[in-house]
Amino acid sequence: MIKALEFAAHCYFLILPAILGGVLNMVFVKLPLLKALSVPMDRGRRLSDGQRVFGANKTWKGFLGMILFCAVSAWLCWRRAFTFSFLRGAWLGFAYAIAELPNSFIKRRLNIVPGKNGGIVQTFFDQADSVIGYVLLLPIVYPLTPAEASGIFIIGTATHYIVNVLLYFMKLKKQKG
Repeated sequence: MIKALEFAAHCYFLILPAILGGVLNMVFVKLPLLKALSVPMDRGRRLSDGQRVFGANKTWKGFLGMILFCAVSAWLCWRRAFTFSFLRGAWLGFAYAIAELPNSFIKRRLNIVPGKNGGIVQTFFDQADSVIGYVLLLPIVYPLTPAEASGIFIIGTATHYIVNVLLYFMKLKKQKG
């Protein structure tokens, strides 16, 4: 039992910069700062199916904010040399943010409204996509075992869902999941 708790704590330690970075980014996106970055990444472009590429909710402000806040959170959490932690955190924030784009692209093709989910499978992928990106690129800054990668995926996806529900009740998100 103690080993399982130690393992879970270790996985949380490795993903904590993304959790804190994500929460800070949600607050940042809602603030009236750097409005010039609040433009959608797809600039409103539509594909031949008539749908947007990513949708209105994928903005440069959110994308760049995730990189910045994950970098700051990594430095605060890991307490290593600033450059070491900050650059690695920025890399992981980029992985987290970029991994959300394919899911948004697919949701637009399925005519799912931005900010909404299309059922239980889509809700799962909405929570897991960014965690997958994080886990795939984490080995560049930390050598992961398969057990750690699996633990981070499971814990990270569940935590992502729980944090989203909390952000919904705090009125920082428009949907629970």
